[in-house]
Amino acid sequence: MTLESIIVLVIVFVLLALAVLFICQNGGWQGGCGGNCAHCHNKCAAPKDPPQDNVPKT
Repeated sequence: MTLESIIVLVIVFVLLALAVLFICQNGGWQGGCGGNCAHCHNKCAAPKDPPQDNVPKT
């Protein structure tokens, strides 16, 4: 193997690792928007469980 081929292989593996990292951070293969960002925005705009106050009732 020459130095050039090693550099190309390193670049390919780095790009592959970045692609996998990007997929994992954006919902993975199972979740995410699935290409429909409007649907994904609607889920974030109306959460299922509203936040609750941590103030004890008297």
